[in-house]
Amino acid sequence: MENEIKLIHTADSHIGYRQYHSEVRRQDFLDAFSVVVSDAIDMQVDAVIHAGDLFDSRNPTLDDILDTMAILSRLKTAGIPFLAIVGNHESKQYTQWLDLYEKMGVATRLGTEPYRIGEVAVYGIDSVPKSKIPLFDYSVFDNKGIDAHYNILVMHQLMNPFSFGEWDCEEVIRSLPFDVHAILLGDYHKYEKTKIGETWVTYPGSTERNSTAEREVRSYNVITIGSTGIDISRRNIPTREFVFIQAVLRDNSKSYEEIFAAIKEHDIADKVVVVDISGDPEVSVSYSEIEDFLLSRKALVPKIRDLRIGEGMTSDSSIGVSFSDPDEAVKEEIKKMKLTNAGLLIDEIVRDPSIVKSKVDALAEERIAALIEGMDFTNPVPQILPPVVDMERPLQKPEEFHKEEADLENIDSLSAEGSAKITVIEDVTEKNVTEKEVIEKDVTERKVTEKEATGKDVTTTEKKPAPRQYNLGDYL
Repeated sequence: MENEIKLIHTADSHIGYRQYHSEVRRQDFLDAFSVVVSDAIDMQVDAVIHAGDLFDSRNPTLDDILDTMAILSRLKTAGIPFLAIVGNHESKQYTQWLDLYEKMGVATRLGTEPYRIGEVAVYGIDSVPKSKIPLFDYSVFDNKGIDAHYNILVMHQLMNPFSFGEWDCEEVIRSLPFDVHAILLGDYHKYEKTKIGETWVTYPGSTERNSTAEREVRSYNVITIGSTGIDISRRNIPTREFVFIQAVLRDNSKSYEEIFAAIKEHDIADKVVVVDISGDPEVSVSYSEIEDFLLSRKALVPKIRDLRIGEGMTSDSSIGVSFSDPDEAVKEEIKKMKLTNAGLLIDEIVRDPSIVKSKVDALAEERIAALIEGMDFTNPVPQILPPVVDMERPLQKPEEFHKEEADLENIDSLSAEGSAKITVIEDVTEKNVTEKEVIEKDVTERKVTEKEATGKDVTTTEKKPAPRQYNLGDYL
C-alpha cells in the first residue's frame, strides 16, 4: 500500500442512557462519544467505524437524536465518514435511526456492499439475535468481494474464541467468500484483542461505564493499515470517575462512625460513589442516612451495596426501603397486585437485567403465545351465574343469598311470605343437562313468573343461545 490508512473503531456509546436516573449521567454518555469524534478530527483519520449501539434505546428522545446529529455533523464538516452498523439495543423492526442519518448525509450504514477506503473494503453485519445465528445466510456476500488489499468486517455480537462468545469467529472467517483481515466488534463492553490465523479480532470496549462492573478505563481502537499490515492500538477516554469505598461493620454503637470515616478518606465530589458494606450481619444501619451523608459531601450519585445480604442474612425490616434497593420495593408491590400468570411472566421478562431492551417485546410475545398454546380451551373455566330475581318485589338482605354452594339445590324460598322468587340454575355437569335446556328452563320460569304477576300470558320468541364467550383473562 502506498498510503497509510488510519481508522477509529468504537462501539457501545449508548447515547441516551440515564444511568441511576441521573440527567448528568445521560450527558456523560453523550460527552464520551463527543470525545471520540473530537479525537478523530484532531488525528484526521480516514473514517470512524462504529460497531453498534450508538443509542441505548430504539426509541431515543428528540434531544438525543438532535445532539447526536450535531456531533456527526462535525465529522461531516471535517470530511471524515462515519460508518456504522445497528446494535441490539437500538434495533427497530424496519427503518433504523442510522438510516435517517444516512439520508441526511452524516452517516453510512455498512452492509454486504463494501465501503471502499483506498485499498481497504469495509463490510458490516447488523446485530443478529442468538436464535438466528445458526441460520445466518453467508451467501448474501456472494459476488460482493472486490480487489481490495484488506477486507474488514464490522459486527455487533458476542464472539468466540472469547469465553463469553455465542458466534464462532472461525466459522465466519471460513464461510465468507473473501478473505477477512480484521473483525471489528461491538456488544462486549471491555477491551479485547486476539488473532485467529491471519485475522485480527477486537473489541474497543464501551465509551462510558454502563455498570459498576465496568471498572476498566474506557477506550476506543485506532486501526492503522499500511505496507507492513494492520496495527491495532488502544486510546483511553476520560470519563466521570467511579469511587468504590469499603466499609466493615464490627460494632453496632460505632457503625455510622466507621462508615463515615471510610467515606471521608476519599474525594467524592461530582463522582459516582459506591459504598460496599461488609462485616457483622447483626449490625443494622439506615441506607438513607448514608446516602444523605454522601450527598452532603457533593457525591453525584450515592449507591450503597450491603454485601452481607445474600450471605445468610435477610434485610432488616427496621432499615426500611430507600432508593438504594428499588427491586425489593417493586417485588412487594407486585405481590399486592395479584397478577395473572401472564402478568407475572411479562413482569419477569421486563425486569430481567440479562434481557436487553430491544428483545423484550419479541420475547414477551413468544412466551405468551407458548402459554396460550398450552391451554385447554375445550374445558372452559366455570363461572357462577347470579340468581334470577323478580325485580318488582323487594330484594332480600345480602346475607340471605350467601349460602354454601352445596346447599343451593335445597333452597325452596327465601321466606315464608315468598317475597322474592329465585330461579336456581343447577350444576350443568352434575345433572348432565345441556346448555340449551338450562336456557329454555330459565325462559319458561320467567314467563310463569310474569304471568302470575300481571295475569297476562306472555309470548316470547325463543332465540338460539349465543356461542359461549371465552375470557382469555380467566385462563391467564
